[in-house]
Amino acid sequence: MSSPDRVRLERSGDGARADLRISIPPLNVLGAEDLAALARQVELSREARVLVIMGLPRAFSAGVDVADHVPEPARIERMLGAMRGLLEALIETPAITLAAISGACLGGGAEIVAACDLSLAAEDARIGFPEIRLACFPPGAAALLPGRIGEARAAEWILSGRISSGRAAAEAGFVSRAVGAARLSEETDRLAARLLGMAGEGLSAARDLMRAGRREALATRLPLAEDAYRRLAGNEQLARAVQEFRRPR
Repeated sequence: MSSPDRVRLERSGDGARADLRISIPPLNVLGAEDLAALARQVELSREARVLVIMGLPRAFSAGVDVADHVPEPARIERMLGAMRGLLEALIETPAITLAAISGACLGGGAEIVAACDLSLAAEDARIGFPEIRLACFPPGAAALLPGRIGEARAAEWILSGRISSGRAAAEAGFVSRAVGAARLSEETDRLAARLLGMAGEGLSAARDLMRAGRREALATRLPLAEDAYRRLAGNEQLARAVQEFRRPR
């Protein structure tokens, strides 16, 4: 069960900026309830002009709870629905969305970033989609990643499960920019302030144009990816991979 302490929304005095913080020590592993709570908080931030999403120093988010990858149809359906709801909320909110990434940003955590308008990453952040190692794949990334970094690079990231540094992710075009870890908060504040200083109507028009590809991907590619993921519900390889992953080492 998610709680307000795990997902917190804070607003500036004038309400123009909202900060959405994921705080689930140690690595911000997200259950379906946490994804739903994040979506609700995004909805509550609709009056803000800029929404900054951040995690803990060790992890923006290490992804969705491995338990939610267990090949049980009901559990998989809850996870798919919760992630879809969050991605749609991020793309439909009027606020400009800015992710500030430190530490691990993996799987579902990186899918959240893929739905955001802008993102800053610490140079030493670890970003990627390792789900293939569990004999599955990230549906949200399968939908959104090709439009963000191109089909060829998206295929490499998803099919190999590679983990990139924040600097490499910026070079690939997955994040907007990489900065030194000690400067991440300062640079996030600087970019948020710059956005708040822009003319509102022009910013809104540009925001909608830049989101067009993500909206189309969620409408057309995500249902196909979800159907493919559902077919894994009876996959013995997935069950064995999850069991092996959870085995004490």
